[in-house]
Amino acid sequence: MSSQDISILLTLKHNTTMMKKLILIVAAVLMTSPVLQAQSSAELAKLKREQVKINGKLAKLKPTKDIKKQAKELKKEGWLVPAGEQSIEQQLVVSELYYGAELMTDENGTTTNRYIMQTAIQTAGSFNSGYSAARVAALTEMAGLLKTEIVSAFQQKLDNAQNSTISTTTVDKFNQHTKGIIDQSLTNYIPCVKIYRRLPSDNFEVQVRLAFDKKELAARLKRNMQRELEQEGDEELGGVVEEVLGNRF
Repeated sequence: MSSQDISILLTLKHNTTMMKKLILIVAAVLMTSPVLQAQSSAELAKLKREQVKINGKLAKLKPTKDIKKQAKELKKEGWLVPAGEQSIEQQLVVSELYYGAELMTDENGTTTNRYIMQTAIQTAGSFNSGYSAARVAALTEMAGLLKTEIVSAFQQKLDNAQNSTISTTTVDKFNQHTKGIIDQSLTNYIPCVKIYRRLPSDNFEVQVRLAFDKKELAARLKRNMQRELEQEGDEELGGVVEEVLGNRF
C-alpha cells in the first residue's frame, strides 16, 4: 500500500469519526428540544396565570378619595393620557393600590413591598421621544440608587466581617462592571403610569412611573453579580442583594 493510499484511508477514517460525532450531537439536540420546549411552555403558562391573577385583583380595586383628588389635580395641570391607555385615575389605581401596595414575605418571615417604584419626567418634541427619554431617566435613576446601596452594603461587609468573601477586589470589580450588572438586571419593568401634557413651547412633557418586581430583580442581580465578579455560587453576594432590596427599598 502506497503512502498516498494510507493518507486517503486516514482521511476517510477521520471524516467517519467526525460524522459520528456530528450525528451524536444532532441526536442530543433533538432529544433535548422537547424538554426545552416544555420548559418554555411551562414558563409561559406560569406568566399567563400570574397575569390572570393580577387582572383579577385589579378588577376589584376602586379609586380612593385620595386617588380621585390626585387625578383631578393632574387633569387640572393639563396632564393627558396617550390614545389607547387607561385613564389617569385608573393608572393611579394600578400604580398605588396594586404595585405600590403589593407585599411579599422573605425567607426570614419579614414582610416588605414586592415592587420598587421609580418615576421620571422628561420633555421632548414628540410623545414617543419624551416617553423614551423618561423611561431611560427612570432606569438610570434606579441603577444609580442600586449601585449606591450595593456599594454601601459591600463596605459594611468589609468593615464588620474579618472572614468575608467580600473584599476590596470585589468592590473594585463591581465598580468596573456596574453598568453590565445593573443594566442587564433592570430589563424587566412594568410601566404603570404613562401620561403627558403639551407645554406653551408645543413640546411634550412626559411622566413615566416604572415598577420593578423585587423577586425577579433579586434573581437577576445575583446571577449577573456572580458572573461578572467571577464568584459563582457565592452566597454572600446573594446576601448583599437580599439585604439591599429587602431593607433599603
